[in-house]
Amino acid sequence: MAGDPLRDAFRAELETVRLAASVPWSVRDTLNTGDQPDAGTGYLELEFPGGSERQYSTGAPGANLHEEIGQVTIRVVAPLRRGRDLAEAYAAAIRTRFRGRRFAGAGRTIAILETAPLGDGHDEGGVWAESLGLRYRIFNVG
Repeated sequence: MAGDPLRDAFRAELETVRLAASVPWSVRDTLNTGDQPDAGTGYLELEFPGGSERQYSTGAPGANLHEEIGQVTIRVVAPLRRGRDLAEAYAAAIRTRFRGRRFAGAGRTIAILETAPLGDGHDEGGVWAESLGLRYRIFNVG
C-alpha cells in the first residue's frame, strides 16, 4: 500500500541517491513499524518533521497553487564505536547528491532548496547517528 505521495517520492529519491553515491547501507523504515534494524550494520532512515503551506495563486478555485516548504531529515545510522567515520562520509556524499536536486513526486516537481548537517552526530540507543536536513519546496494544487 502506498503512503503519502510526497513521502513516497522522498523514499524513492533517497534510494536513487544512495545508489549513485555508492552507499551500501539500505534505507530502513523504522518509524511506527516493527522493523528493528540490526545495530551491527549501518542503515539510513527518513524523518518528516513538518513544514508549512501557503496559498500561492488565486482566481482558480480548486486549481490554485499552494506553496509547501518543509524539511526532511535523513539519518545515517552506524554501529557504535566503529562506524562514525563511515557515517560522516556517507552523510556528506548524500548531502552533495541532494544539493540543488529536483525530482518528480506527488504529481509535481520537488525542489531541494537547502541541505545542512544537523549538528554533531550522537549516540542513540547503542548506535551512532548523523543527521542531514533537506529543505524542500513543492507546489500543491487545490
